[in-house]
Amino acid sequence: MILPLAITLLCAGAVFLFAISLIPTKSPLDRALEELDARGARVRDPENVRKFEMMFSKERRGRLERKLLKAGWYTVTPARMGMRIAAGAAFGLTASLLLVSVAHPATGLAALLTLLATLAGAYMPVTSLERAIERRSKQVQRALPDFLDMVATTVQAGLAMNAALSYAVDAAPGALGEEVKSALSEIRLGRARADALKAAADRLSHQQFSTTITAIVQAERLGTNISKVLGELAEDVRNQRIMLVEEHAAKLPVKMIFPLASFLLPALFVVIFGALAANYLSTH
Repeated sequence: MILPLAITLLCAGAVFLFAISLIPTKSPLDRALEELDARGARVRDPENVRKFEMMFSKERRGRLERKLLKAGWYTVTPARMGMRIAAGAAFGLTASLLLVSVAHPATGLAALLTLLATLAGAYMPVTSLERAIERRSKQVQRALPDFLDMVATTVQAGLAMNAALSYAVDAAPGALGEEVKSALSEIRLGRARADALKAAADRLSHQQFSTTITAIVQAERLGTNISKVLGELAEDVRNQRIMLVEEHAAKLPVKMIFPLASFLLPALFVVIFGALAANYLSTH
């Protein structure tokens, strides 16, 4: 009687925590708009939600905040991430208890299964965050060369830098386009272009994009030909992307060793020695 009640309570608690963690908060841009319009104070997590920040030390909290920005999860705070981790652990614990109540394994195996399921459930939000960071970085890596080419071409054609960015943003789908649009919105609200672009680079935390923004800002300050600088940057980014593809291709033979050894060699042994074994068994 106690085990079903514990399972029910854990499942309900996990659903409750996960649902609360999904309640959106306002993005930094929305908060900036509210501050400019004087509509209210900055929105923060409720007091009961902020308690989950205690799961992380101050240093880990800072690293988590940077990762959340890099992943584009602007509405997810460290406290809400802690709630997701707690909810995932509760889901894993609930699933393991259900399995134990049905299968009735040995005590040691049941404890090990419960521990592994709980840890796996707690690690799932962290895995989702890392995947979001990787996916966002790949989007920027793919879109950046075409975006720079478009900006360089439009600037060379006579458009101003802001107009060129607005025109070229359609050539940058995904994370890069979203951040450039946010930067352009901030520029229209009165923020300096260099500051808005640097803020976008900080949010993306992509090395090549940060280098691009630094080069653009320095070229404007020194009066250099921006279109030439952007063209060179686009060529450099494209060459780095080709080198990265070649590096991944060079690693493929090493990565194929383990699948070949695991699946191909046993099949070859069966084909070669299977007939010999069948003939031997049939004659004895």
